[in-house]
Amino acid sequence: MDISVVIATHNQQERLQLVLAGLRGQTLSAERVEVVVVDDGCSDGTAEMLDEVGRQMELKVICLRPNEGRCRARNRGVDAAAGEFVAFLDGDALPHPQWLQRHIEVLKQGGRESLLCGAEYSLPDLEYLQDPQNGMPMEEKTPSVVREYLRVHRQELILTEDMALGAFDLIEARAELGGYPFPELETMQEQIAALFARHPDSPIGWIGFFPHNGVVSREAFLAVGGFDPDMAFSEGWDLAYRLQQHGCRPCFVPEAKTYHLYHYHDFSNPLKAHEETLAPQRAMRYMEQKYGDPKLLLFHFWHASIWPDPFLPEETLLADLIEFHHAYAHWPTSRLRDLRILLAHHPTWAEPSGARIP
Repeated sequence: MDISVVIATHNQQERLQLVLAGLRGQTLSAERVEVVVVDDGCSDGTAEMLDEVGRQMELKVICLRPNEGRCRARNRGVDAAAGEFVAFLDGDALPHPQWLQRHIEVLKQGGRESLLCGAEYSLPDLEYLQDPQNGMPMEEKTPSVVREYLRVHRQELILTEDMALGAFDLIEARAELGGYPFPELETMQEQIAALFARHPDSPIGWIGFFPHNGVVSREAFLAVGGFDPDMAFSEGWDLAYRLQQHGCRPCFVPEAKTYHLYHYHDFSNPLKAHEETLAPQRAMRYMEQKYGDPKLLLFHFWHASIWPDPFLPEETLLADLIEFHHAYAHWPTSRLRDLRILLAHHPTWAEPSGARIP
């Protein structure tokens, strides 16, 4: 059972180098693993770094000029892959040494129809580091007080290839549950684990899939058309929804861990932070229109239980993914119709999503 790891990257040179070190350190035999890196219009020295790393491990590199976006880049990577299964990482998603081994163990049990969803962690103390290996801060984004903190605590904050290869416990000790260092993402990850534990065959199992830690057969991926290039956010949910409709069975693999090598985001800007919370809602609105599945509107009432929405009455919210599961599986059309009327007056949901999600 061979597996291709597909990484689409755009200007993530320093973090990508660590990710590749993490792949060199996998417990799964290297003979069974192919690494495909899609250089999506990088201009930061990624190409030169890949040439250097290519002397230490076998890489299949695809260069796109100009950049085509992460959905098309991932699709290009899968097209070029030779493995029976494809595993997805991002250029800043460091894999645990047993990441592939854990996925393979579950694939042996579940077979070709498996759609695997791994667990996500983040490393928030790397936020202002341009290069985690030497502790170099970002030139323009780092406030002076933070720059001084980074100077004083440099040895505590650096994360090196040697650590990824031989001292991963030091990395794990710094990690927080969730793909981003926010309590909402920790809550979401906990709810995903609970959903799969209680309802392993849930019709909303697709919500546990993220393209920086997921595995599926290459044949199934190609059969459903790959990632939708018109989606700029939550594209993993859209792909997994189609894969589950195709017959793939989502499965949560908590032992298959990746660690977001966190980097600066302008979430201190209220407008930016607000747009981040709106993006999944717009993505789900697009999916509902795309697939004609009225039950997808339930997503908004679950999402609002984690990210508060002042426009939705508390009594309409779905408390967690377990309640979302029951509503999706059992609620009658009449009840969905009432919720649609409520959403029709919601100022952001009522916005036309268009063919491309902002």
